Amino acid sequence: MKKYELKELILRWQREELTSEQAIGQILLWLEELAEAISQLRTEPRKPKESR
Repeated sequence: MKKYELKELILRWQREELTSEQAIGQILLWLEELAEAISQLRTEPRKPKESR
C-alpha cells in the first residue's frame, strides 16, 4: 500500500476520496513510521551539546 504524505492524506480525507478503511490503513502506516523513528531515537547514544 502506498503511504500518502500527511498533507495529501488530509486533503484526500477532506475531499472524501478515501474510505474509512483506507484512512485507517494510512494512519497505521504513519504510526508504524513514527514508532520506528522513536525506537531509533531511544537506542541512539545522545550526543553532548556543543558549547559556544
